[in-house]
Amino acid sequence: MFRKKHLLKIIFFLLVLTLTFSACAKPADVPTVLNKPEAEVSTDVNKPEAEVPVAEVPAESQPPTDLPKPSGKLVIWVQQANQDVWTSTVLPAFQAEYPDIEIEFVNYSPPEVANQVGLAIQGGIGVPDLAVTEYRSLSALVDLGGLMDLTSFLEQYKSDLNTTMMGYCSKDSKIYCAPWDIGPVVTFYRRDIFEAAGLASDPESVSAAIATYGDYLDTCKTIKEKTGLNCFGLNKANNYGTMLENMLWQQGLGFYDAEGKVTIDAPYVVEAVEKIGEFWKADVVSDSLEWTDPWYAELNAGMDNKETPPIATITIGAWMGNFLKTWAAADQAGNWGVAQMPAFKAGGTRASNQGGSAYFIPEGSKNPEAAKAFIEYVNLNPANQVTQFVYSDYFPANKATYSDPFFQEADAYFGGQVTRILFATSANNVPFGYIYGPYAVTMSNNAAIALQNYALGIKSAQDALKEAADAVRIETGMP
Repeated sequence: MFRKKHLLKIIFFLLVLTLTFSACAKPADVPTVLNKPEAEVSTDVNKPEAEVPVAEVPAESQPPTDLPKPSGKLVIWVQQANQDVWTSTVLPAFQAEYPDIEIEFVNYSPPEVANQVGLAIQGGIGVPDLAVTEYRSLSALVDLGGLMDLTSFLEQYKSDLNTTMMGYCSKDSKIYCAPWDIGPVVTFYRRDIFEAAGLASDPESVSAAIATYGDYLDTCKTIKEKTGLNCFGLNKANNYGTMLENMLWQQGLGFYDAEGKVTIDAPYVVEAVEKIGEFWKADVVSDSLEWTDPWYAELNAGMDNKETPPIATITIGAWMGNFLKTWAAADQAGNWGVAQMPAFKAGGTRASNQGGSAYFIPEGSKNPEAAKAFIEYVNLNPANQVTQFVYSDYFPANKATYSDPFFQEADAYFGGQVTRILFATSANNVPFGYIYGPYAVTMSNNAAIALQNYALGIKSAQDALKEAADAVRIETGMP
């Protein structure tokens, strides 16, 4: 595993790389409301792919009546968007249940939560009582140390929490965070474009048509030939490497291995990069960059839009469904559907992950009992998790929620399709991938640069990835 002398470098690299994100850098997987780097204080408190197992819902855990409930100030570091979910759903009920807990929110973006907590741990002062950040940033904190051991606290809930996400919360058989949400990857597709290309547009048929990336490419070629439209956006110069991460994660692989060795230049990464290159060579993708105005325009464009033609698909985390229906493609209700993502090879896993977040309590928390009460009520209670999911589309990592009737409801935006069971199946089948780790940002950024150099014809896939791997080895000290 990672050499001890490099542990103190972890937060330094996270801080520097996060604050120097450039056009070549990868954004956080969970779209966030990015706030100023300085804190803003708010006191407003207003495995095979099979059927989804129905987990038994645990009884609500309430403090014994003969013990006093937690009280006092509870300082929570969290992004504004997460705070908004709580205040709009379950927080009023929590405060009614725990009237003597005074909550103070401090808003940071998810990477900054991890950076600031890491600095506070190293400084020995100033940690929050409770915090939430993304898994991509959390692994560094778990590896660094300074987080409270939650193993006994979470023991009764462990079987209900997503196994893969629990892996990112664990070290040496101890658990240091409580998963909130997960980003199961699916393929959103335009029914009207598939029909215009003479292809079946029901979810089962589309899932079959893109069963592997080779099938996906063939389907994209048909769409381009019959309609002249591109299949999805795949920018060359500033590519974030999301498709590459998906391809590796779904195989249980990544940018490093279980022994802590850098694998960015491994043959399986070269193979994935060259497989992505086939879509560029076939000229079936646009050059739009994710999370930019041209990309948004392609998602929302009508079939007759000549200035900005629509794209036919997008393979991304399930949380994108809420973005499509509320603002990114609000004009296309009924035209979008949801299918499984492609497998890397025939018969392979059709599940990956993009994003997600978890709760953790620093060891220096002044009110850990109030923090645990908050996690238990807001995050581990299945009914409360469903309430937040209904509001936000943050897909729960708590499998006990999947038996709720809400998961069986049809979604009018997606043509009456029952989408949430598909999301749950994907979530249950996400393997552990070596993407998120102590040096996740460093690795992702360098891998993305390698993909860009390959896409632009500057280097071969093998040479570009070797250069990236060597850079990571130098920066991290990993072999």
